[in-house]
Amino acid sequence: MRFSRRATLVIGVAAIAGAASLSAGLSPTQEMPLPTTSPSAEQPAADDPVNGRTRWLRSACALPPEYLRRTIRGYYPGRSPELTYVAKAPHFFGNFKDTTTHSGPWPYVQRVPLVLYGPGYVPAKGTVQVDGEVTVADLAPTFAELLRTPFPDRRPGRVLDSALLPRNERATQKPRLLMTVVWDGGGWNTLDEWPETWPNLQRLIDGGVSIENATVGSSPSVTPAIHTTMGTGTFPSSHGIVSIPHREDGSIKASWAGHSPHNLLVRALADLYDPRTRNRAKVGLLADKDWHLGMIGHGGYIDGGDRDIAVLTGYNPFETNSNYYYLPPYMQNVPGFKADAKAIDPSDGDNDGKWFGRSLPKHRGEGHASPAWTLYQMRLLRKLLGTEGFGKDRVPDLFYTNFKQIDAVSHVYFAQSPQMEATIPYSDRALAGLVRWMDNNVGKQRWVLALTADHGTGPKFETVGAWPIDMEQLQLDVAVRFGVRITDLFDSQRPQGFWLDRGTMKREGITMADISNFLLDYKMRDNRADGQQVPAGYEARMDENLFAAAFPSHRVTRMSDCRDNT
Repeated sequence: MRFSRRATLVIGVAAIAGAASLSAGLSPTQEMPLPTTSPSAEQPAADDPVNGRTRWLRSACALPPEYLRRTIRGYYPGRSPELTYVAKAPHFFGNFKDTTTHSGPWPYVQRVPLVLYGPGYVPAKGTVQVDGEVTVADLAPTFAELLRTPFPDRRPGRVLDSALLPRNERATQKPRLLMTVVWDGGGWNTLDEWPETWPNLQRLIDGGVSIENATVGSSPSVTPAIHTTMGTGTFPSSHGIVSIPHREDGSIKASWAGHSPHNLLVRALADLYDPRTRNRAKVGLLADKDWHLGMIGHGGYIDGGDRDIAVLTGYNPFETNSNYYYLPPYMQNVPGFKADAKAIDPSDGDNDGKWFGRSLPKHRGEGHASPAWTLYQMRLLRKLLGTEGFGKDRVPDLFYTNFKQIDAVSHVYFAQSPQMEATIPYSDRALAGLVRWMDNNVGKQRWVLALTADHGTGPKFETVGAWPIDMEQLQLDVAVRFGVRITDLFDSQRPQGFWLDRGTMKREGITMADISNFLLDYKMRDNRADGQQVPAGYEARMDENLFAAAFPSHRVTRMSDCRDNT
């Protein structure tokens, strides 16, 4: 069955309005007002004209349409970097030792599992290809359909009809618990690398629906932005969470600073649904960082909301923002971490008190880049879900959890490493453990689970012939080219763009187009420190360009530029 979707490439940019307006009398399904203009920004210089086209514009228009569409969706004016770039595939930011990144529009980071399982609500179709585009933004409206709660029509997320039984064939009661499980970094490029390591996920696919053509849907493909898309059914261009940092009040700040939702500009599904139950529904989150809070939304920050459960385990002791969320005190004292750390010892083939040569973690503030945390997270989940009574009454509950270990391991060891091969089975067994818990404690045919990921992982550079772009060297080279200090020109950077100091640029006569053109000429040989040896296998490639596109970010929304100038 085909689900409806507006076929459009141009994505509207949401208004930059104070989050306080969210609590100023909006109805449960009312959206933020749409913008009439974008914030003021530097107009691009008309340099390098070729038939009326600027070079940076040609680079943007030359991107595949889906790359450009994803980049548009990831941009929010005034918050996103002022200059956007896209590395030329297969290159990425990192180094030749142990660092890789996953931020971009390319298929290997965009293709993610989107699996729904729930007998009585989800048909047993296995892997399906759905007409039209499918993204993680479709999760929220699909769960809204199961809850039979209104969801804003103007958001790009659409109900995945193909993944649900028709209403007249579903169980008579609404599901008592809707659970979202995110394998952070668990995109298909990683899972396909180790296809024998996730038999329990395969069982859910066989007994449910796995949408083969699902993607993240926006770029940068980073944790805060994509988890917020999962929770809200819309993209950063509307919900406003663009990355880990963003520009705010002229400075670079954390997007979830203080574990506060004040930068989230639309209501999540939980914000829409919970007040309709007079806050009798239980809403909960257990995840590593505040980057994941976008899945549950605002909690008590908005009128009609209450302090939903949010346990952030990436801090020791665990944290939350008690003004808007609730962290049950007993969660600070769940035992078992040392036993879990010891239990992973043999998984590397040696029972020697180490995991792949590294000492086993001694306390829960360590070990996030090992499956010890996966085991301990299951202890935490069983304690929280059971104590709080999720799924125990007829009012459907929402729960979200992120397993961070695949992502954490990928940043240290790469997707093709034996460490990754040893890590995925723990996430897979945890998935089976959650299914057993729900069958035993909620009841069979009374719950639905969605399994997805926020991105794929960066490959080991040798396997794909990538040059891991050294960000520090890149910034140094840009600064030297324009005769300024790094700290004067750059306010911050991420693998998708630069936040730039406008005062320095104006004073030195530097334009966005100037920097864009520099990047478009930037080659492998440039991205090396003085005297650095050329890695084996790259000797004949040093004149290859590293960037496919670079352009002033505010122009990315003007799709007519490409139509008129190509």
